[in-house]
Amino acid sequence: MTRKMPTGSEVLLSGCNAFALSAVCEREEEPPTAISSPRVSRSGMRPVISQAVGVGPNGLPGADELVRSHMSLVRQIARKYSQYQPDSFEDLVQVGSIGLLKAIKYYDPMRTRSASFRTLATCYVRGEIRHYLRDHCSLVQVPRRLTEMNAQLSQLEERLTKTLDRAPTVAELAQHSGFSVEDILEAQQSWEARLHYDSLDSGADEEEREDRRSLCDVVPDKRCQDLFSASEEREVIVQALKRLGDRTRQIVEFVFFYDLSQKETAYVLGLSEMGVSRAVHSGLKRLKEIIGSETR
Repeated sequence: MTRKMPTGSEVLLSGCNAFALSAVCEREEEPPTAISSPRVSRSGMRPVISQAVGVGPNGLPGADELVRSHMSLVRQIARKYSQYQPDSFEDLVQVGSIGLLKAIKYYDPMRTRSASFRTLATCYVRGEIRHYLRDHCSLVQVPRRLTEMNAQLSQLEERLTKTLDRAPTVAELAQHSGFSVEDILEAQQSWEARLHYDSLDSGADEEEREDRRSLCDVVPDKRCQDLFSASEEREVIVQALKRLGDRTRQIVEFVFFYDLSQKETAYVLGLSEMGVSRAVHSGLKRLKEIIGSETR
């Protein structure tokens, strides 16, 4: 039976359609059955990808090359997560490709100076896949290697906090642990994976707990909850997100859809933690206003 793509992921990527995704996922074997589209030659990929990432002919340079050179990253991440659904590798590659396109759309080397494109792409690809798995898996387990890595990182973070008199950044954890930034982000995100979509990070500390809940828990008021089912409610939020500014929307997506902490989001986007915190709170306030006006 053919699996359907998650509507939330499709909607969140403005400008991305089945035709563009088919070009991105082009491989020697037959493309995944979840999307049936004409094949596109490599010479014709540039305008398709430009359309997918929302840039014009003079927009992001080398977008097609970024896609080709990072599809191996998408497959690598999909392979790691396919252990949760062993028969879904191709589906996860397809979902991860949406994350790659979003990373290309939002990558700004002038603003994201502290993180490489690969780091940003890793967050987006992994976030899309985990979002998909939460909707399609009843249980998400943390692999043993990530459990052990988290134990080491926890001890290291405690030592560095005492030494620095503050919480260490992801870059500092990487420097002192020998792990890559990507591995640390994966370990932190996997550790925080929950059993159900609407139950995120119940073990997080009190300071971050509110910002790590589902948007459906945080944004809608009682009227919205009465009017819509859970799936309809999420769709309302997805549509409301489109009306936020690009940077605010990106930050809100990172924190709520991709489960990054505010500290991780600040590192990946090259912002201060205070800036991320303000964007989260202003974004939530604006979302409540948008949804409230539409449900009156």
